[in-house]
Amino acid sequence: MINFHQLKVIKFFLSFFLISSLSLLAEDETDVNSFFGRPSQAYNPADELLGWIDSRAITSLNGEWSYIVDPMNNGLPESSFFGGFPKNKTQKTGMELIEYNFETAKKITIPGAWNADDEKLLFYRGAVWLYKKFLHSQKDNQLTHLYIEGSNFATKVFINGEAVGEFIGGYVPFNFDITGFLQEGENILMIQTDNSLSESSVPTQKTDWWPWGGIVGDVYLVQTPVEYILNAYLQTNPKDHTIAEFKVKTSKFSSGKKIILEIPELDFKQAFETNELGQIEETIQINPMLWSPSNPKLYKVYISSKQEKISDLIGFRSIQTKGQKIYLNNDEINFKGIAMHAEPIGIPGPAFSKKHFQQLLVTAKELNTNFVRAAHYPYTRHLSKLADKMGIMLWEEVPVYWNIDWDNPATLEIAKNQISRLVQRDQNRASVVVWSVANETPLSSSRMDFLLKLLLEIELIDSSRLTTAALLSGSEEQFRLLVLTLASQGAKSEWVNEKEKFIFQSILAKANIPLDTDIKFSLSIDDPLGELVDLISYNEYFGWYYVTFFAEQMMVGEGTLRKLMFEIIPEIKISSSFDKPIHISEFGAGAQYGNTTDKIWSEGYQADLYKLQLKMIANNPQIQGISPWVLKDFRAMLRPLAGVQDFYNRKGLIDEKGNKKEAFEVLANFYQNEWKK
Repeated sequence: MINFHQLKVIKFFLSFFLISSLSLLAEDETDVNSFFGRPSQAYNPADELLGWIDSRAITSLNGEWSYIVDPMNNGLPESSFFGGFPKNKTQKTGMELIEYNFETAKKITIPGAWNADDEKLLFYRGAVWLYKKFLHSQKDNQLTHLYIEGSNFATKVFINGEAVGEFIGGYVPFNFDITGFLQEGENILMIQTDNSLSESSVPTQKTDWWPWGGIVGDVYLVQTPVEYILNAYLQTNPKDHTIAEFKVKTSKFSSGKKIILEIPELDFKQAFETNELGQIEETIQINPMLWSPSNPKLYKVYISSKQEKISDLIGFRSIQTKGQKIYLNNDEINFKGIAMHAEPIGIPGPAFSKKHFQQLLVTAKELNTNFVRAAHYPYTRHLSKLADKMGIMLWEEVPVYWNIDWDNPATLEIAKNQISRLVQRDQNRASVVVWSVANETPLSSSRMDFLLKLLLEIELIDSSRLTTAALLSGSEEQFRLLVLTLASQGAKSEWVNEKEKFIFQSILAKANIPLDTDIKFSLSIDDPLGELVDLISYNEYFGWYYVTFFAEQMMVGEGTLRKLMFEIIPEIKISSSFDKPIHISEFGAGAQYGNTTDKIWSEGYQADLYKLQLKMIANNPQIQGISPWVLKDFRAMLRPLAGVQDFYNRKGLIDEKGNKKEAFEVLANFYQNEWKK
């Protein structure tokens, strides 16, 4: 039993300990705060992109991964006492308190989006952790890189509890040298992916497609020598197909390193030496058979050094514009296209594999296309490699979409990183004929400066292809003319009721336009960005959105305006003040598969709009290409209309299961029988 004297001693020591502890905490607030938050973790940026990835020594980490949802970002090293997932505390004796356990967590297949795999996460936008164990044995005089084909939209990588680095910006590939983080035998790879978007992200926080989260491309371990070939470029000169530009970049500034280029089928073999920057820039003489949609010829190309040999299948062709025409291999051609999203047919989530893109491209070819607009962000490399083999020309794009944070240097760096990595990855793909830097961006001086920098970024890497941006042109005066054209048509139409006819007549009278005036609507694409790009691309939705805008202003029923719009569409004239070809990069209408009514959202409405739009296009000689919107119905948070859209954009020519709508055959017949170039 404790006596009175012993109790006094205990109370003294307890009081002394408490006072000392409070004093220490008061002296150092960091100790107090460290319980709730730790110092910020420094994350290294990704390395320069490894090219020619499929010919390197790779080990796939695709397959089953564990995942834990982390809506409060508790798992980061800089989180509180309760967090810090990368250390991955595990059960040893059965007495450890564990708040999270990746060994018993849910599983997901990578590549794949967690908000497609787990229905409860469909609308979730935030952090999710992915966990994978793998065995590794490091070889002497070799480096090991972690290569990720795409991850949305902010990614942090940890190996064995240590921070490797981070990559900001989705869809494009990135890699890290992880040699120093690996240990012999079992290793633990943990990746935090966060699909949140903001005002300063690319894309910005509002998109008309689904923000799929997670690792949406292949994950590889890649072995290279200590000094290795980083990337190589080989493309013919657009003006002389017997000349090709050959560029090599190695991993170190090392002059005099011997690099051999071989194209066996052309009996070509030549050695080159690197300059002081460890690079090669040469022109070579070859005489290849040129790649085209009708003859997608590819050559096996080898590049080797003393330490390694990489290879690829490369096609040679030229793409250029002369005045208002497009020329492939010096032959005039129309881009007979369709736009699409990276979503597979019949499977929820993002498209990322050869199988996914094979099915999409086969369906696109059934439309008699020769061209696909891969909107609005980079897809995995499997798309362009398949397009090379199948003879489909591609437009590839970065997600500078709607109103980006134009004045933010960090936003610009994300976009530059996206366009440069996309170009570096696909710079040898014959199928890729257009690089696009934006979609539907509002005019401003900041926007012009931003997009000019992206175009210059492309020029530094590859000047052999066309550049563009999908524009939303049309001034207030031009849309006023459209209103007057509709009013003129309505005032003279016998089927328009008297009340609406009176409204149309009043609109014309207010504009001092006689009733018998024959008004024809014309639109000139005058966005100043047209001066900087090769192809004048324009998104228009005559017969779909514009009617909605005008109905409320004119106090006329949407049904009346839609019928009048259908009457004037074939006569609409589209031109540009720039002496360049026009590409209609979007047009279309929503249709629910199986809807056979005579109303909006029906297959018939969509098919009729296509017929009228295609008449208009055939009547406009400056239009040299089109990519209607869109091949397949795709997921979109902006489209909640119950019973019709159900969070799908329904402008597809097929639905999400692959069922063809009426307009599919309308477009296929147009390409087959009317546009033959």
